[in-house]
Amino acid sequence: MTTRMTVHRLAGLIAAADAAAVAEAVTAQPRLVRATVEQDGDSGWTPLHLAVAAGQEAVVEVLVTAGADLSARTEDGHSPLHVALQRAPDLVPLLRRLGAPVDAASAAFLGDAGQLADALDAGAPLTDPVPSRDLLSWAAAGSSAATVAVLLDRGADPDTGALHAAAAAGCPPVVGALLRAGAAVDRRDPHTGRTPLHTAVAALASSPTEEVIEVVRLLLDAGADVNATTNDGASALDITRVAGARRRAGTPGDGAAGATGPDALDRLLTAAGATG
Repeated sequence: MTTRMTVHRLAGLIAAADAAAVAEAVTAQPRLVRATVEQDGDSGWTPLHLAVAAGQEAVVEVLVTAGADLSARTEDGHSPLHVALQRAPDLVPLLRRLGAPVDAASAAFLGDAGQLADALDAGAPLTDPVPSRDLLSWAAAGSSAATVAVLLDRGADPDTGALHAAAAAGCPPVVGALLRAGAAVDRRDPHTGRTPLHTAVAALASSPTEEVIEVVRLLLDAGADVNATTNDGASALDITRVAGARRRAGTPGDGAAGATGPDALDRLLTAAGATG
């Protein structure tokens, strides 16, 4: 007895990176490439969105060859290229080669100031290209000082969350530009209660670089509350010390053992008045 292929079964093949089985399924039932499922509370995810999110290069090529729509949007407005920018940046060149359209949000993230300016001239809005993320936040997440400058020059509000995005990306030039433009240094994320300082410190756990430490210095110099706590009661120093303990223990997933980055940050925060 042959099991009927559904989009949910196809999603399982995609998750398993079984490109041959995916090709067989969409060849037998071409409609499946345009079917949708819900992912992370967001409906409208096509198999192509799923393959991109999973970083499955071979499966992406199979689906596009079978007719997958590179411009398809989820309910929250995300195209496959948006998903790649946020979850699988290694797939961005492939998607662009395959013909994925670069909209204003993508141009902002990718640092394409010329294309972004053209999109703005054509009427692209500053505030709502994709629900929950404005163009300035896309540019900040992509660590693009050039497109951040374009957007600020065009009147983008610096205080809609872009500073959190820049802090997460660990980009001192963008953090500095946003602070100079008037971004509130202690703006809280409405869901977690994190300030940009918490966001920057949390980034250090996976990437203990001098750039991230410089971001923290910039935020502290701008008057960030070093003892602010998140909704679950964690301070920047708490987050730092947890990261340091994990790195000293060589916790799987935290990179090489050792805590040089977190230890340096611990000293910086303590010198700024952080209490543990």
